Amino acid sequence: MVSTSNLTEKIQRGEEVSIRFRYPTDDILARVNSLMAKILSKLDLVFLLDTIITILREIILNAVKANAKRLFFEKLELDITDQKVYTNGMKIFKDTVINDLESISEDMNSSKYSITMRIKKLESGVRISITNNIKILPDELDRINFRIEKAMESEDFTEAYETVYDPAEGAGLGIILTILLLKNAGINPEFYSVTQKEGTITTSLLIPYILRPMETITSIKKQILEQVDALPTFPENILELQALCNNSEASIDEIASRIIVDPSLTADVLKISNSAGFITGKRIKSVNESIMIIGLRNLNSILTVAAARKILDKRYKKFEQIWSHCNKTAFYARTLAVELGMNNIVDQVFISGLLHDIGKIVLLSTDQNLINQVSDLVENRKIRSSTILEEIAIGISHSSIGALISNKWNFPDYLIEAINFHHSPLDADAEYNKIVSVVYLANMFAGIEIQKYGYSFIENEILERLNLTLGDLKKISLRLKTKLEKHTSLM
Repeated sequence: MVSTSNLTEKIQRGEEVSIRFRYPTDDILARVNSLMAKILSKLDLVFLLDTIITILREIILNAVKANAKRLFFEKLELDITDQKVYTNGMKIFKDTVINDLESISEDMNSSKYSITMRIKKLESGVRISITNNIKILPDELDRINFRIEKAMESEDFTEAYETVYDPAEGAGLGIILTILLLKNAGINPEFYSVTQKEGTITTSLLIPYILRPMETITSIKKQILEQVDALPTFPENILELQALCNNSEASIDEIASRIIVDPSLTADVLKISNSAGFITGKRIKSVNESIMIIGLRNLNSILTVAAARKILDKRYKKFEQIWSHCNKTAFYARTLAVELGMNNIVDQVFISGLLHDIGKIVLLSTDQNLINQVSDLVENRKIRSSTILEEIAIGISHSSIGALISNKWNFPDYLIEAINFHHSPLDADAEYNKIVSVVYLANMFAGIEIQKYGYSFIENEILERLNLTLGDLKKISLRLKTKLEKHTSLM
């Protein structure tokens, strides 16, 4: 297969390139991810990557469903043009195929039905079209156009969902997501279209070079911004301890004695120190021992983590699951940095991992019903990241909320970058791209373990940056999980 770098060069020269397949395997989706990352980077639009890939996955999914429907009706010898037969057939199709398309992937790969993705650079932008070699039914096209029209009229996710929901044909979520994502990205939704021609159906999207941002500020977003603004600053004792950590004349005994008088802080320092895995085969049992092993610079960072978590836990409901995920991500990030020979950033990626999801604490405390709806969509539709759905449903993502909190509390720049871009590492400042890349990859591994993501979701550009391949990922994932289990048992 032609490399994505060569395909990108052809597109830059104005040539049309195409990728043809019958069923979208992980390798094909990873190839699409890589190609889009390169194209958008060339156009200085890489910040659109998550949005565009999510839209393309939705379009591809709809194309696969349309082909699978034809194949299903043919195998059962049902007349898809007969309305009564169609209605009854769709009930069976939904129950047996629609939620498990992979089960018929072999049949699709040997069928006559295919999907062709074409990309061409025009004067106004880059056009992407996805074509099925099927003849669409008039009722099907009417339903598609109705969903597009209603989604364009809607300004929020719930309104659009309730308007176009169709239990017989599927919820129509793909079109809702696509239109709202385009609006949120500043792309005119009229650049998205579905047309039929000579026994084919084509969905097209134009990515313009010039965007027109349209911020949607919901009442929930306003509430979140007010809550972030109202968060207290770090306690005085933490600020004094951090100043001591930065004071070359301060002794370990002096700093330890200041920590020990606060039993809660002592417990936090020991807990975080042990979770770091600074040493193997030994549990850190005292503050003095902790400081001698981890050093004053790391103690300063651990005080930051302890203070941030205490403020959030006191102000909001405790989310142990989020902190547990952060602990795992931190351990994975530190282990990855060591394995990749990046010893100069092991401490930064660890602290970043411990705090990367602080924005989610505030988000989940705001409107649980809406967040649950977003979470279900991410899982059920295998969307790469919840961040973009949070943006269209609420107006702000947990990553952005985390960045706001980080700035309020004067976190170091590397930590702000890691929190802000742990779902979109290609957008991070070049100075901190290695830190952000490692935290991103660690977070992805933690998500893959609970089947929230797949390996194909991982940015190809990040793998190249870290000198890794898709083939390396499963081995690394198993190694990380084994090391964490061993460390946990020792602790």
